[in-house]
Amino acid sequence: MSFSNENQSLKQLIVLGNGFDLACGLKSTYYDFFGYIYGQQIVNTKSNNFWYDIFKNYKQESIENWADIEEQILIQLKNIEYLYNEKILIEGRGNSETSSLAESEHKEKNIPNNINVTLKFLLPYFVKVRSEKITQNNLKKQLLILEDDFKKYLLSITKDSSDFETYYKYYMKSKVLNKYIQLCNSSESHNSDLVSKLENTTIFNHSPQLKKFDETLSKIYKEKNSDENLVLTFNYTKVWDVENIRNIHGDLDNGNIIFGIDYDKLNNNFKKAPIEFSKSYRVLENGLTSTFDISSDIDIIKIYGHGLGKADYSYYQSIFDSVDLYHGKTKVMFFWSDYKGKEKEQIHKDFVKGVTNLIEEYGTTFSNKDHGRNLFTKLLLENRLTIEEIPVNELFLNVYHSTFLFKK
Repeated sequence: MSFSNENQSLKQLIVLGNGFDLACGLKSTYYDFFGYIYGQQIVNTKSNNFWYDIFKNYKQESIENWADIEEQILIQLKNIEYLYNEKILIEGRGNSETSSLAESEHKEKNIPNNINVTLKFLLPYFVKVRSEKITQNNLKKQLLILEDDFKKYLLSITKDSSDFETYYKYYMKSKVLNKYIQLCNSSESHNSDLVSKLENTTIFNHSPQLKKFDETLSKIYKEKNSDENLVLTFNYTKVWDVENIRNIHGDLDNGNIIFGIDYDKLNNNFKKAPIEFSKSYRVLENGLTSTFDISSDIDIIKIYGHGLGKADYSYYQSIFDSVDLYHGKTKVMFFWSDYKGKEKEQIHKDFVKGVTNLIEEYGTTFSNKDHGRNLFTKLLLENRLTIEEIPVNELFLNVYHSTFLFKK
């Protein structure tokens, strides 16, 4: 089966997650960031910041997603709401009174341990307990410091990197991987041909100039480069060779990266949602809106490097609604890659489960419940849903052996 004729021009929406940058060798995870911050003792200069106190525990394996900034924002705000609702934190009480009350309430109400952690790190910031709203506002200001530090960290490993070889490996890999995703379709022979062209080309044997690398790569794919590509990326880094792109949560070029919680999660987890911490609010607050148009005439949606977690389901719901996924003709391709630390079979199994959960969850949003229940089956029957592996090790084979040329 093949989605398209190779010579046919298509309108594609490419959705990229952090797995794209990771596949290209960029250490851009929250875990990497905290390793840098705490490893360099940089955090010692970040006094009076609740979030840096919380993330000291980022290595704790006993607590799932402890190093996930956006997950912890949700958890900590929920814990704080609990502390106020249960009158463990009472506006106007002094610090010593608060500590005594917290100790007695813990014995009486058996406060869960994770909420005790929140309370432990929150108490030092009170002379007198402020209102919950003022506490949230202060935590928002401290979160902005965390965002700025994360921005500086990403700049240090990309644009300002002193590690010349690592940066240009990332540059070349991201170029190659992006081009592969643009041109990949559901024909196994076609995709193998793309890999072979990269393996057999003399890209990496030319003079050590990035301009030559770019020219050669463009020449290889010139005859197949007529597709219209829109890129929606959850990353903060640049995507090369694409004119129409939107970094949903900000980008390094403009220095406006944001952290936030999915709006639906806020509504579902709080009695009074702190919307100032939602991604939607932060996008609007930071002026990250754009003229980027996701319309019903998109032929293919290609998704790569995304964990497909529930935190971003609302984005996919919006995308699928825009193309009218049930009644329309848009095809969806999910890509995955092998990586170290986990068996390949398990990676594939988990990814298939993630795709299934995403489509089924989207089906529950339909007013016509029958359509919602049969969406997954309908997409499969119409050959509009596929899961493809991207063989990154083969794609980057020559990159590993050739970047020494760029040192000269």
